[in-house]
Amino acid sequence: MNFEILNLTLSAKEAQECRAVQYLVSDFVEVFTTDISSIKNIACADVSYKDEYAFGVMLVMDFNTLDVKETVKVVSKIGFHYIPGFLAFRELPVIIDLINKSSEEFELFLVDGHGLAHPCRAGIATHLGVIIEKPTIGCAKSLLYGQYQEIPNNLGAKTEILDPKTGDIIGIAIRTKVNSAPVFVSVGNLITLQQSVDIVMRLSMNGKYRVPYPIFLADRITKEERKKHLM
Repeated sequence: MNFEILNLTLSAKEAQECRAVQYLVSDFVEVFTTDISSIKNIACADVSYKDEYAFGVMLVMDFNTLDVKETVKVVSKIGFHYIPGFLAFRELPVIIDLINKSSEEFELFLVDGHGLAHPCRAGIATHLGVIIEKPTIGCAKSLLYGQYQEIPNNLGAKTEILDPKTGDIIGIAIRTKVNSAPVFVSVGNLITLQQSVDIVMRLSMNGKYRVPYPIFLADRITKEERKKHLM
């Protein structure tokens, strides 16, 4: 684990501090082909909020069968209020707490958020990947940064997300479910964009889910946990 980046992330409170950490995170990113055959377990987390509390759930699932091998839950006070572009500083303290409480190993973390498709090339998926030093994929339901052309209403239809300043490819907009809006996939860390897209499509169960099933399930459990605490 990269404790330097973790400690800087936990201590940053102002936007200027957060931006400086993000630029540092981007220096650690590595994009290369990972050995998919070595992935046995995949992890995914979701964080839900109510008043001053954050409700976090992390799932560790068998990568091939998608059976849930472990469910970890935490409730904590919110330490950083949401600022667009700085989601990592709000959610990573909860996610790192979940990871520390987990007893299962995982080889890939799927993140409900952006990776390199971010103004600093350091969205939450990238930020997490640099800290835990494992492959991460970002899959977001809305676009934060970049430009793309509309895609046909066909399963698997996709187009590149381009950085408006440089023209670089920073992600892929892909339709994982017919008659639903596309999702936005980008590299987090230690994996390629094509591998990220392939995994997101496979985990969306051939068009059954708009978001990959692990994200869908984690989101559902988190909302259930929030309701329990509010009763």
